[in-house]
Amino acid sequence: MSVKFGVVVCDFVFYILQSVRYIDVLLIGFWGRWWLIGALLDSMTLLLALGGFLVGVMRAGFGGGVGVVAAPIMALVIPAKLTLGVILPLSLATDVISVRYYWGHWVGQHVRALLPGMIVGVLLGGGILDVIPEEWFRRILGALACVFAFLQVFKDRILSDVKPLGFGARVGVGIVLGVVSSLVHAGGVVLMLYLLPQGLSGRTFVATAWLFGVILNAMKLVLYLSLGIINSQSLMMDVWLLPVLALGALVGIVMNKHLSPLWFNRIVLVLVLGIGFKLMVS
Repeated sequence: MSVKFGVVVCDFVFYILQSVRYIDVLLIGFWGRWWLIGALLDSMTLLLALGGFLVGVMRAGFGGGVGVVAAPIMALVIPAKLTLGVILPLSLATDVISVRYYWGHWVGQHVRALLPGMIVGVLLGGGILDVIPEEWFRRILGALACVFAFLQVFKDRILSDVKPLGFGARVGVGIVLGVVSSLVHAGGVVLMLYLLPQGLSGRTFVATAWLFGVILNAMKLVLYLSLGIINSQSLMMDVWLLPVLALGALVGIVMNKHLSPLWFNRIVLVLVLGIGFKLMVS
């Protein structure tokens, strides 16, 4: 079979897939044409599995930022608030998977410095979640995803102007961290801007971010249970996602030990920007 004929066949197959709404297939560009390399999966299965996998990668390999990636992806197929209830137990499970690798390697003084503000921030975030309509929350989720993607792109320029923080500034950072983490599980982005100037080594850096995440996740667990965000529906999804979560956690740990996150971050940022914009306008 010639290459040209093969391309025509793949184009025809992709057209048929579009017509029956099975459009969530893994594709790569090949000589300017779409080339089919993946298997068929319905939208909900594929996107939830991808979100669960990235929760494992981001939480175990990079210490946080899971909501920036996973929440917008999952919000394409399930209610935005439900994504919070799905992601939190997955993050807690990843904490258990990675505890042995990071235990005792953190710097506790940074956690103590932000803890008072974090408590206030989580409570404020809970108040917002309790009153905001689902439609508006979905758009806010998309907007915050885009904002945090841009922050990631320009973080070096931002960090060049960062100076040591006084008590009031640390409380403020803690409040922002708590609010953002409660709303979109994206506190890791704020946390990176605080931790990067501290000069921590790779493993110590991720372990400290991991400890922040454990404390925030424990506070959010109480909050989400009280608001009904974690419920039987979200927990059933979590059970189904555990295998891909475990795989993602193992991949994340390997990436942290052996690979530069540069290209991974670039791919994730493009993904987040695209999905965030879709959530805002849909």
